[in-house]
Amino acid sequence: MKKAFTMLELVFVIVVIGILAAVIMPNVGSNPAPEAAVHLQNKIAYTQHLAQTDDKYDSGNATWFQERWQIVFEDNNYTIMSNGTPAVDPMDSTVDMAVDLGAEYGVTLSFGGDCPKVGTKMYLSFDTLGRPLVGDLANYTSPYMNGANEDLLDANCTITIAGDGGPIVLTVLPETGFVEGI
Repeated sequence: MKKAFTMLELVFVIVVIGILAAVIMPNVGSNPAPEAAVHLQNKIAYTQHLAQTDDKYDSGNATWFQERWQIVFEDNNYTIMSNGTPAVDPMDSTVDMAVDLGAEYGVTLSFGGDCPKVGTKMYLSFDTLGRPLVGDLANYTSPYMNGANEDLLDANCTITIAGDGGPIVLTVLPETGFVEGI
């Protein structure tokens, strides 16, 4: 005699799996602060990548260093730009890299540590080695205004993301530009 599952047993197993899925699914909701932190961590790393791969050096342009890639924060918004021109998202060439994290994720940003703030804006730029630089590149009068070591970030720059599931602190490390936190 052959052993096999009956139709009733198969239906019963499917119903049990459906009930378990209905109980578990509401608990798998999104958590905005960690999502915003991962998003921001990736965009800072992308800005560093652009700075390393898109060398702006041009011997015919005396202010080539002002065209380095940087990410500029104002309130809960950020823009990845070079010389005032926003970067284009490589996944969708029609979208620039300007994002309002407050509207998209419902979070607020605050900056601490050695974050280079000028007024209400915080500038995070990188040289071709990926090292984070201090200040707005538009104010630079030479590739390293005060000498290479003085223009680099001296201490950790912290970005606090407050919202549901937060606060979460991202830390940009000096010398490497690596972002810790998630």
